[in-house]
Amino acid sequence: MKILFFAAMIVAQHCVDTRFKEMQDDGIVVYEGEDEDTGRSMYTIMLADTTIEYAYEEEVKQYLKTGTFKYDDQLK
Repeated sequence: MKILFFAAMIVAQHCVDTRFKEMQDDGIVVYEGEDEDTGRSMYTIMLADTTIEYAYEEEVKQYLKTGTFKYDDQLK
């Protein structure tokens, strides 16, 4: 059972990574450079009804997983 759970987690992460890349290709997620303080990549998400700026990659991927965006610089 643990193997199936682990496999499902890997597949889910792969789907998020793939969706993230697709959204970059479509111009929905735009790379904005690195945060001067942390050196982490920052992105803008351009949605139909709003634009989210200064989001770390992990925050964008969390949004893709949950459907809700929340700034959380502790995500890694």
